[in-house]
Amino acid sequence: MPSVTEKDADGLSSAAGDRPPPDQVQSAPAPPTSLPATLSAPGPPYTLFSRSHRRLITLILILTMLASPLTATIYLPLLPLLATHFRTTPQAINLTLTLYIVFQALSPLIFAPVSDALGRRPVFVVTFAIYTLASLGLALNRSSYAALLALRALQSLGASAVLAIAYGVVADLCVPSERGAMQGPAMGAANLAVCVGPVVGGWVALASGGYEWVFWSLVIYGGLVLGVVGMGLPETARNVVGNGEMEARWWGRTWWSLLVVWRMDRRKLGGGGDAEGGGKDEKKSGDEATQSVRRSFKMPNPFAAVRIIFWRDTALVLWMAGSPYAVWYCVQASIPPIYKDVYGFNDLQIGLAYLTGGFSVVLASYANGKFMDWNYRMTARQTGHTVDRISGDDLNHFPIERARARGSWHILGVYMCVLIGYGWAVQRRAHESIPLILQFILAAICTVFQQTFNILLVDIFPASPSTAAASGNITRCALSAVAVAILQPLVDRMGRGWYFTFLGLLSGGGGVAANWLIITRGMAWRHYRLGISHVAEKGTETKPNSGPQNA
Repeated sequence: MPSVTEKDADGLSSAAGDRPPPDQVQSAPAPPTSLPATLSAPGPPYTLFSRSHRRLITLILILTMLASPLTATIYLPLLPLLATHFRTTPQAINLTLTLYIVFQALSPLIFAPVSDALGRRPVFVVTFAIYTLASLGLALNRSSYAALLALRALQSLGASAVLAIAYGVVADLCVPSERGAMQGPAMGAANLAVCVGPVVGGWVALASGGYEWVFWSLVIYGGLVLGVVGMGLPETARNVVGNGEMEARWWGRTWWSLLVVWRMDRRKLGGGGDAEGGGKDEKKSGDEATQSVRRSFKMPNPFAAVRIIFWRDTALVLWMAGSPYAVWYCVQASIPPIYKDVYGFNDLQIGLAYLTGGFSVVLASYANGKFMDWNYRMTARQTGHTVDRISGDDLNHFPIERARARGSWHILGVYMCVLIGYGWAVQRRAHESIPLILQFILAAICTVFQQTFNILLVDIFPASPSTAAASGNITRCALSAVAVAILQPLVDRMGRGWYFTFLGLLSGGGGVAANWLIITRGMAWRHYRLGISHVAEKGTETKPNSGPQNA
């Protein structure tokens, strides 16, 4: 019988083999039919965090993930009011949108590599402190347009890294085959802000005639979330606490656990006992964890996320995640002028016009989480792969690109038709129900693409998931900034019908090409980037030129 010691594309031994391990040379050979005897022992569990603890972390993540969509969408119905209050033009107020998007790209570029190196928790605390202070400044600003620009940029800096760090937490806690189960509900619930934000902004504009209480509400939200994160969110970064077996140092512990340790130490000191070991438990000590971090720590490179953009496999994934996001942002930015000028809506009605898209984002996020995991299982079944739900699958031997992109062809076709139809429905002044229905469909499709291909980014960069997610943030925000900046000039020149036709052909046509390359070449290009063996269809392997391991 031939002896094969390598693993095939399924991650399992391809034959029973007659070459025993070195420590079993004297033992009798296994019978030919005993395939399970040749399999390696199961690895350690992917995470030691219990299911209930992961539910708690998911709830906290939902609260943090509200920051970016809430802060972005609560502002949109205020645009006409802000232009009047600060005595400036709508184009100047639109510049605050562009600046907000620019800092949406810069924030993950700064904070995501730090969270991969030092941990998720300290970055959450710092960013929410920045966010709360910036919101306070906006609430107190009465007359300065320059201050509006600067504080809005600072607010974006604090809010916009949260999503990339949250993707890192999902990668820390969930095996690849179950990431949709955690990410879907979290994204769905967090995207409630897409619904609530415009309604709150529109209601405040109509009821009070001012904008200050919108920013005061963000101050209250930021302070509450900062307290919840400080008290209850544990450190999850795998290079800091592993699968949960190691204790983080003080900056990675919850304020509640630090308070408990402090009280225990005081009691022991008061009782004359030894205060040593007050903070120890069944986990490895904080000193051991610190030594581990020191051995693996490298100074975070703020340009690591930028470098990811230029790899062939990731550039395609970034287009699939970023271009629909930019399109949807254009649709949202166009809602106030469309429904005010074309349909005569008041401020509250404009806010309510965001609800169709908002509820669609929530429903699509939740459903797509389940759809992603189902696609993973179907792809595993088609390739003969056995899913490891305990230790996680070796994605070097699994076509994760095909699993994530499964079913995208049909969605891309619907996407292009709906986007072009939306532009011409508004151009021809169709009944207001038609663009509202098309907004619902567009929001769902854009959410599916963004969520699915952002998870794929995390999958193919397991050592730096937040940095990979940050590269997605950079791309979609750069595309959005350009799209919003040219929105009004192109609409004035081309009309809304031809403008959205142009967007549909550019985004959808590019998506068709990118999706085909991801499915047919993505895995091979990923192997080349990682410098690992390329697994051929029959299980043979060839060595490509070696390349950087994680960049």
